[in-house]
Amino acid sequence: MNNYHYIIASLPVLNKGGEDRSFNLAKIREEITSQCSEKDVQAIDFFCRIFEGGNLDRDFYLQAQNSPSRLTRLYSKLDRQVKNLMVSSAAHRLYSTEKAEELTQRYQVELSPDPYGDYVEPTDTEADLQAADRQALTSLFAEENIVTKEKRLDEFKWDKINSFTTLDFFNIDCILAFLAKGHLVSRWLKLDAGEGKHLFRKLVDEVRGTFDKNKLKYTIDENNG
Repeated sequence: MNNYHYIIASLPVLNKGGEDRSFNLAKIREEITSQCSEKDVQAIDFFCRIFEGGNLDRDFYLQAQNSPSRLTRLYSKLDRQVKNLMVSSAAHRLYSTEKAEELTQRYQVELSPDPYGDYVEPTDTEADLQAADRQALTSLFAEENIVTKEKRLDEFKWDKINSFTTLDFFNIDCILAFLAKGHLVSRWLKLDAGEGKHLFRKLVDEVRGTFDKNKLKYTIDENNG
């Protein structure tokens, strides 16, 4: 039996003192996985690969596309599209159109049909970048201030995570969403203390809001039999 209700009710887990910089994602993840089934631990480990660097190639994205976790499918698709657009935008800023198209084709990760038949047409369309998304991201990638660029990109990702998990309460995707945001918080606590604290408080408020809303829902359900 999964302990989603208890895990989520205890988030975020803070070290003694309660200071923002005590936010320890590795420790929180360890405490979460200690209460999860082996299947959910594997789901967490796989999902967190998106945020931990390394080469996320076509095989990874194909595997993510077939994940039983809806958030994993949606966010991995978003991640791939954003990186592909980043490659294309950089190439077209630096090179001629012909050269840019060649580099884009070479370095983008596409899940096109192949002779081995391991491609399945994606069905999760919510992660598709719309025209407004592409326009905003293209403008963002042209930003010369690196900190501003990274901040805007992480805000975009944070908002997308929220939109993908609007109806996820006390399930594995709710936990994955917390961990995804936790990675963003941890990164900003290292890059910019002020922005890190802002994201930390935002994460705490969102977790508390989710729990309080659903605690009320459960109370109403219980009272109504």
